[in-house]
Amino acid sequence: MFKTAMIIYNPAAGQNKFHKTMPEVEQLLNQAGYEVTLVSSTKDPKSITKIAFQASNEGWQAIIAAGGDGTVNEVVNGIMRSNKRPVLGILPFGTTNDYARALGFHKDPIEAARQIAERKTMKVDIGKGNEDEYFINNAALGKITEITYAVSEREKKRYGRLAYLFNGLKMLPQLKPVDVRMEFDGETFEGPILLSFINNSHTVGGLESLVRDAKINDGYFDLLILKKVSPARLFSLFLLLKRGTHLQSEDVIYRRVKNVKVAGDTPLNFSYDGVYGGETPYTVECLHQALEVFADQDKLKSMSY
Repeated sequence: MFKTAMIIYNPAAGQNKFHKTMPEVEQLLNQAGYEVTLVSSTKDPKSITKIAFQASNEGWQAIIAAGGDGTVNEVVNGIMRSNKRPVLGILPFGTTNDYARALGFHKDPIEAARQIAERKTMKVDIGKGNEDEYFINNAALGKITEITYAVSEREKKRYGRLAYLFNGLKMLPQLKPVDVRMEFDGETFEGPILLSFINNSHTVGGLESLVRDAKINDGYFDLLILKKVSPARLFSLFLLLKRGTHLQSEDVIYRRVKNVKVAGDTPLNFSYDGVYGGETPYTVECLHQALEVFADQDKLKSMSY
């Protein structure tokens, strides 16, 4: 039974909702038998990763990320770099909360805490990039990925998820194809692309229809490559995306893969779970069921995981 739990929180996430709800969350988890300690991030780069790494090494049984997808990513990196891996929990205080939704967590952090209190867990796949970068939800490649880490906290507080849409529309004129070489499970693609997603779950950037059949614990990424297309064709693909039929387009390559290598003459940005991860070349591999997480089992069954 999990007893010790560290809650690592980003005080800037969720329009400062954390401070209003945390006393109730802490009381709820204490009543469920957890010994809870709260630790805030600092202004130091990757402070959450450092805190999670130290907590893992010290033997904490559970680490709960209280924040958005970026906070979850930093906690995952801290846990995965340790030889001891506590169970991961998520309290969704961010804007999109992609992976919290993929685990069936309620959008209300207090209700999510009730789900954690039930101690139901499962093992999920983790993506590993190059030597020591990890992601739990998705990696993205291309200019459009800058949206996720270019949106300011002020914009997110003011517009919520719409902030990503507004920035995406502004960035569309800058989308230019880049020649790449991508190798995945014995197959090779060479040519110009606009962007690519390497997904663990079905939900990315608030979209539930990008890869509907993606599963979080099957040992495979769901790889999506968007080839070079005209602006008019790109708009048509957005319409297909809303209907969930975009994967059948001749402009899209869709595969279920375990490994991906990306290289090219022109560097392309990589992002992990919405956090800037560097530039190509990159090698990404799927670590099958490498991390135990709290999850709502009943909701996951209805989602066919």
